[in-house]
Amino acid sequence: MILGWETLVQRNSSERRLLKTKCSFSKVYPNSCSLDSSTEVQTQRYSTHDQMAARDWTDLPSELLPLIADRLGLIELLCFRGVCKDWNSASSTASAEIEALPNHEPWFLLYGEYNSQCTLVTESGRKYSITIPELDGATCLASSQGWLLLFREGSMFFFCPFSRAKIDLPGQFPHMVISGHVAIFSSPPTSQECAVCIISKRNETELELYVIHRGAITWTKHELEASPNKIECAAYHYGFFYFFDNKDWVVCFSIENRSLRLAKVHYVESAEKYLPLRFSSNYEINKMKKRLGLGQGFPLSTCGTTVSCHSADMMVPYENTGNAKEPGRYRLKGVWFQPRFHQINQKQSW
Repeated sequence: MILGWETLVQRNSSERRLLKTKCSFSKVYPNSCSLDSSTEVQTQRYSTHDQMAARDWTDLPSELLPLIADRLGLIELLCFRGVCKDWNSASSTASAEIEALPNHEPWFLLYGEYNSQCTLVTESGRKYSITIPELDGATCLASSQGWLLLFREGSMFFFCPFSRAKIDLPGQFPHMVISGHVAIFSSPPTSQECAVCIISKRNETELELYVIHRGAITWTKHELEASPNKIECAAYHYGFFYFFDNKDWVVCFSIENRSLRLAKVHYVESAEKYLPLRFSSNYEINKMKKRLGLGQGFPLSTCGTTVSCHSADMMVPYENTGNAKEPGRYRLKGVWFQPRFHQINQKQSW
């Protein structure tokens, strides 16, 4: 089914291996992929070494290294970059081939509220333990094209978990505590056209929406007297931010006109002339969750994303399960994201 309201939406209708750079990866579950070479592989290496004259791996011709790096997937690329300084330098312009592939399920990053130990779950369900200090005490508000929008102690920043690229947003966000906020950004933070939009319910009858554009130093506040249900999905398309609740209502904000309104979502049979977005089906959500290996009702606060697909991009919802909101309880958080390896200039600013 496809829904429309001058726009369209549809409802219900590889990883390889990882070494270490500054992040460390290790085996965490029985079905996890360990970074250590197997006994069989090690034996083969020793056998080959015995048959050949001793030669150090650093003897690989330097001109071959970039060619090798360009042909690696994301996990392999991280392994490659962690071998030594020369290999890291040689792969500085490489990007993982998975980046350009549509119709791939997102990966998942499970992290704690006050520590830097995380679990990475790939598309096939393989799990890696990874240390990301930037996630210590942070909350992910948005995820798009491999970039995460993180909130920590009143400040926000864009972050790529694989390359560790980080871009700070200027100033302080008007709220020091994040609860029930849902965010989306229009384009990668390296784009001059990037804008960030964050929505939350001030009370049962009023909405607050904050917007900031690249180059601005303060947030612009917009208000709307409306009472949609819990916001579950967010998306951007051609100058409009869309926030969908779980009762077929949508909040729409126009960047050009700075207008904010609430409308009912209507279902249609064709995606033609409508917004090329669709909700993920229950089957798709359950299939993705099955990879995580978490029990039913496991307390988890999850940041959604939008997955690139051929016909209509799939929106993965924001969720709170179990007692994820229970005050004073240790919580785990998670974020669905597309695996990307973004590199930026060290002087990059927003």
